[in-house]
Amino acid sequence: MKTISHTYDRLLRLFQFEQRFPTLLILPQVDRLILNNDPTLGEVVNLCESNSTLFAKLTKTQHGNEDLRQFAKDILLKKGMSYLQSICIRAMNQEIFVLPLGLIDGLTETVLKRRSIILARYLKLFHAELSILPDDAYLCGLFYNFRLVCFELLAESEALGSDNFELEEEEVSCALGASFRNLGFNNKICTFIENSAKEIYSTEHPSFHAICRIGNQMITNSDQTGSTTFRNTSFIEPKLLEVTGLSLREIVDPMKEVVKDFKGGTNRQ
Repeated sequence: MKTISHTYDRLLRLFQFEQRFPTLLILPQVDRLILNNDPTLGEVVNLCESNSTLFAKLTKTQHGNEDLRQFAKDILLKKGMSYLQSICIRAMNQEIFVLPLGLIDGLTETVLKRRSIILARYLKLFHAELSILPDDAYLCGLFYNFRLVCFELLAESEALGSDNFELEEEEVSCALGASFRNLGFNNKICTFIENSAKEIYSTEHPSFHAICRIGNQMITNSDQTGSTTFRNTSFIEPKLLEVTGLSLREIVDPMKEVVKDFKGGTNRQ
């Protein structure tokens, strides 16, 4: 099997040098400005001008610097940095859910995108109980199944030892977490991804991982059965439920609401 270092290097090259997902590279920069309680106009302008072609596309402006400067002013003075983050995430969602090889039975790009967005919205509902920022919880859920995309990209480039995700899950998770750390994503998101294939009590935040894994089980079961009532919960692992410290109803009812509210689009986080 190839080393984790080799897999990490290959994945980072796919992101940075091959520019497979350009908006993915911008998102950490936006997040850093959000964490800055008082970003300056110059910082927002510099961000927009750092990839003017991409931001012109995101903001539906012309390619000129004056248009981007005006957009930066609107962000800073009117709409807020969270709006900029939102349009970046929506654009990223149109880029990243690709499955070039179709190695996983029954999984299509449409199903993967839906599953990831629902899981992201579901985890965000638990942010207060888990003492996690809402946006961090959302992105952890969104990127949980992005590991499947990275698995297929790495398999396509012959960077893995097999075409079986279960055999490669830990390697892919570690490589993705390390790549995200290099790109500038915050440590909580990177560590969550790195821990995604670990035994539940070996993770840094067991209750958060347990809720995520149960949520993913529920969405996967719904995809397979076509049911959104979740009356049958026999597929939920009792150990994971115990780790959450929540009742079955406290776990299931929020998922019912998220699935009911999901319209198939990405117009909100």
